[in-house]
Amino acid sequence: MTRTVKDPEERRRELLACAMRLFAEKGYDNVSVRAVAREAGVASGLAYHYFDSKQALFNAAIGEYARQCAEQLCAVFDNRALSLDEQLDSALELGAGGGAFPYADFFHADKHGALHERLSLGICEAVRPSLVAALERDAAARGATAPDAEVLAGMLVYGSIGLASSEHELDERAVQTVRRYVSALVEEFRSAGKKAN
Repeated sequence: MTRTVKDPEERRRELLACAMRLFAEKGYDNVSVRAVAREAGVASGLAYHYFDSKQALFNAAIGEYARQCAEQLCAVFDNRALSLDEQLDSALELGAGGGAFPYADFFHADKHGALHERLSLGICEAVRPSLVAALERDAAARGATAPDAEVLAGMLVYGSIGLASSEHELDERAVQTVRRYVSALVEEFRSAGKKAN
């Protein structure tokens, strides 16, 4: 068998991708580092080089999953071609449709409450800076200040991610309710920025 040499970071990502899929398909108890290595087509010693235990592999897989979910949402808020309102709407659609959470059936299942909370927190921490920047850009474009950008971003992200990443898809009524509340918060943010000038 010919040995394929890859960049260490690329190999690590491949192992994490296999691990996420296997944990989601089979559950934590039924996956080993060896099984992940076998699935990735590498020697188990190489997998142990990157992750010294199953728990370390699982922790890294959770972190990578949170990063991947957040990456899609950050891309929406970093898209300067969209207005803040369009960004918020796009992010809500992405989250409500489940597209941002490819392994939701496992990682966000009701029976995995602590894991869901851990993932949601990781996603929020990654998305929040992009939303703060989007709020600040919106204020600057209006010639206003954004003194409450951090607070509003926290409220929007932590509130919305929990809803969007739950095991159950949001129905249209729930999505409309979230839109209404987000709109009210953004309107208040914009009026507060005007008052500060």
